Amino acid sequence: MSARLSVPSTELALHGPSKARAEAANTATRIPTHVELGAWLLQQDFPGIAARSLNGETPLMRAAWHGEDAVVEALLADGAEPEAVNDEGNNALWFACLHGAPATILRLADAGVLLDHANDDGITCLMQAAASGRVEVLELLMALGATPGLSAPDGRSAFDMAADRGRDLLRAARRLGHG
Repeated sequence: MSARLSVPSTELALHGPSKARAEAANTATRIPTHVELGAWLLQQDFPGIAARSLNGETPLMRAAWHGEDAVVEALLADGAEPEAVNDEGNNALWFACLHGAPATILRLADAGVLLDHANDDGITCLMQAAASGRVEVLELLMALGATPGLSAPDGRSAFDMAADRGRDLLRAARRLGHG
């Protein structure tokens, strides 16, 4: 029913998000029909595109989390709210960034999702990508125009979070080298 789009990181690095958008469009499979979308919604326990799970998750968030770009496209075309947030203040872009699906991130950015939206903890997608070491997502968000200078409530920026992550990885690598 749905297909996952994959845009290689080398395409993003060499050509930027515009080239990645074109590549994603060229590799896209068909959008699910209304019947197929309805079946997907029911399979995911959502009675409709505006339905919410117990934690406030929307079908768009779920499809973004799983990198189901064709479903994301169909949901947006049918009127799914791209700026909706769950009970923690996370939107569909947050879930796409957790999964690291470049085509879905691009589609949500094109739909107007704010790149610098901060969740209830004051963390943006760029900060989350930096803190979790998702370099490809970090680079894509920066190329799309995410603001690197924003600070979390603890005063740390995405740069600080990336540096912390790097130090943690370096410490782990040193332990591996001595083990």
